Amino acid sequence: MTKRKNKSRNNFVEYNKQMFKDYKKSIKHAIFDETLTLYILRPIAFVFVKMLYPTNITPNQVSLITIIVGIISGYFFSRGTLTCFVLGGSLYFLCMVTDCVDGMIARLKNSGTAVGRIIDGFADYVVGISAYVGLGIGLSISGHQLSFSLNISHWTLLGIAAVSQIFHSMLVDYYRNEFMSHGMGKRKSTWEDKKHFTEELDKIKHKKGNLLEKILIGGYLGYSHLQVFHLDEKEEYDSEKYYGANHMLIRLWFWIGPTAHAFVFIISAILYRPIIFFIYTIGVANIWMIVLWIIQVKKNKKILITSNCL
Repeated sequence: MTKRKNKSRNNFVEYNKQMFKDYKKSIKHAIFDETLTLYILRPIAFVFVKMLYPTNITPNQVSLITIIVGIISGYFFSRGTLTCFVLGGSLYFLCMVTDCVDGMIARLKNSGTAVGRIIDGFADYVVGISAYVGLGIGLSISGHQLSFSLNISHWTLLGIAAVSQIFHSMLVDYYRNEFMSHGMGKRKSTWEDKKHFTEELDKIKHKKGNLLEKILIGGYLGYSHLQVFHLDEKEEYDSEKYYGANHMLIRLWFWIGPTAHAFVFIISAILYRPIIFFIYTIGVANIWMIVLWIIQVKKNKKILITSNCL
């Protein structure tokens, strides 16, 4: 009896060790993920990963599922009722989970591709646009008052919020990539990433077919072009100094990243108080962005070694 218990306990321990090993393999380096993604979304997503791993479902198919669910979420937001806002918010949360699932499966199966990464980003944009448009229509139907007696329509507020969130996401993505490159040597810098995809596009642009791939890479290069502020210069830093100056700042940037915005969006939808999202995105997050950007620029200027013209 005792031997059976010990064997059962050992099997349980080994099973948990293997699960933890698979989980660690499926996630990115911790600095790649926003705090909410790492501690909330990834553990939930791993349950779906273990369910889908034995199947033939590919990461790109999971991205397609994310797009479909995101569009359905936008439809529920467009209905404007409390129940539909709750359903829309719940489905939007599911999109965030499945958005993690595709990459985690790719890492476990070692099947990730550069184009797959772009498709994943494309899915994020489709889901985000669906949610924003759905929210706008829903606000029109429900008659929510959001302008604090100012003569501003909710569509104007949505436009300001959308532009704000785009800037926040671009800055977070840019400084995260730069930190991983200059501070940790874990990946290419934004400059090197842009060069890689430019070369990839040059290889296929004169070939017949691959139209979707060309469009996706072209769109990504346009996004990278907007991210790089000094378009004629490549900056170089001492990695230890860069890490020391920026390891806390990058964590602070995450609180205005895409996941943070999405969580506030979901909470405001479930509470049926969309004003919470507008206050955060247009007010709090923009102030946060300006303060962090000023600090970031000053810190990096102090530790910059050289800027090489390309």
